[in-house]
Amino acid sequence: MNKYFSNEEKQMMDRLFGSINKNPSEVYILTFSNGDVIEAQADTCFETDNRLDDDDPNYEEYHACAMEVVRIIADKNKMLKEGQLIEINYHNYPQQIIDSQGNVL
Repeated sequence: MNKYFSNEEKQMMDRLFGSINKNPSEVYILTFSNGDVIEAQADTCFETDNRLDDDDPNYEEYHACAMEVVRIIADKNKMLKEGQLIEINYHNYPQQIIDSQGNVL
C-alpha cells in the first residue's frame, strides 16, 4: 500500500492509484450511488486539500484523480458530458469501479 495515503483514504484510493500506475490508459466503469454510470479514463492523479486554511482544525490534505468521461452509460441528473473531467477522491468515491478485465477496485 502507498504509505502516503491517510488511513481514511487507503482502502479506496490505493487500489485505484495502483491500477492506474500499472495501466495508465485503462478505461474504468464507474457506478455512483445516485445511479450515474460512466466509462472514464485517468487524466492525472494529484494531492489536494479541502480549501480551508492550513491552521483550521478541519483542514485536510488527500489524494485525488481527475478522470475523463469517455462514455455515459446512465446520467440520472443530466449533468455529465463526454470529455469532461471529474475528480475522484475518497470523499466522493464511486459505489463501484470496475477495470476492463472485470476486476472490482
